[in-house]
Amino acid sequence: MILALVAIGFTSCNDNANKDLENQQQELTKANDSIVSTHEELRQKHQELMNNHNQVSQELRGLEQLEDSTQLEKLAELEGQIRDHQATLASHEEMIRSHNELNKEYGSLSTDEKKAQLDEMQKAHDRIMSEQDEIKSEHDEIEKGHQSIKDVIAQSSGEDSEDSM
Repeated sequence: MILALVAIGFTSCNDNANKDLENQQQELTKANDSIVSTHEELRQKHQELMNNHNQVSQELRGLEQLEDSTQLEKLAELEGQIRDHQATLASHEEMIRSHNELNKEYGSLSTDEKKAQLDEMQKAHDRIMSEQDEIKSEHDEIEKGHQSIKDVIAQSSGEDSEDSM
């Protein structure tokens, strides 16, 4: 009789643990969907910034007289940020792909393996979301940097046309 009660108790605890893990996995899946959506937006914005960067770079290099080399330094700094973002976005793609693969195998894992997997996924999600926020902020800074360089180009081009008159 006592063994039956103990077995029922273990089964009940195990069911609760599995339900908790299942709920946690569902929440991580929802968070993953949000991460993927934000990732796609950032990837598109990144491509736009790269195109804009190439355009600004060509315009700056096309100036006949560049009295101040700080604009080239700014451009190089912005290019470094863009390359860093490229690497970060690539690592996010790899983590997202890895999470999708882990989700496929999730049902065949033991309770301890599920818990360990969910803990790792949560850490990765937290890291990705933090980096995504950072990239968003830096995208704004890059746009401002490009605009600043464009303003200098426009001002320099205006001076060149005045000089030729």
